[in-house]
Amino acid sequence: MRVNVSKPVVDSIPQEGIDAVGVEKADQNNLPERESVRKHWYIAIVNNKSEKLSRDRLEDRISGQPEGEKDYEVYVASQKEMRLLPSGKRKQVERIVFRAIVFIRCTEALRRKEIVHLPYIKRFMVNIAGERSGGIRPVAFIPDEQMSKLKRMLDNSEKSVTIDSRPIRLGAKVRINAGKLCGLEGNVLEAPDGSASFVICVDMFGCAKVSITRDMLDVLE
Repeated sequence: MRVNVSKPVVDSIPQEGIDAVGVEKADQNNLPERESVRKHWYIAIVNNKSEKLSRDRLEDRISGQPEGEKDYEVYVASQKEMRLLPSGKRKQVERIVFRAIVFIRCTEALRRKEIVHLPYIKRFMVNIAGERSGGIRPVAFIPDEQMSKLKRMLDNSEKSVTIDSRPIRLGAKVRINAGKLCGLEGNVLEAPDGSASFVICVDMFGCAKVSITRDMLDVLE
């Protein structure tokens, strides 16, 4: 199957375009009622190499709450991989995809009232492209649909998933038709050497991509 790369163009947002600063001043603003109860995937900045520890601390805070009724959800973007040790043995390791970042799905009210003040949360990422309110940039978040796709790709892909923060031109919209990622929709990226990658966009970070054969892709457009 030949996939036409002249289809829709999607430019990723370079990571350098995000100003990860504190949000203390923004926390003083009043929230519309509907926004105080709506949950979003916010991007918390933590110390490097403390991603899993920060996740565990956050989960410990809500461990006594019933499933399905927890105040928030925590996710560290990682992928399990097999690596060859110097001894010659192979070991499964957890590779962190986004360094110094923990994703937290919670309400804006809870983020402002509690989570932003936790000692292991340095700050939350803000979107410098967003419209200012009272001179303050909006706090960044990732749409639920994008996070769902990213989590499924990292959890189920048998090949390494990489993040490309550069603006790239994507080809046709496609759906994977086989394997553990069957049914997942995204775009195709075709390399000069003829190889192809399956790509999903992740706001603020660019694109997550994994190599794939063309016979596993159905063109949707």
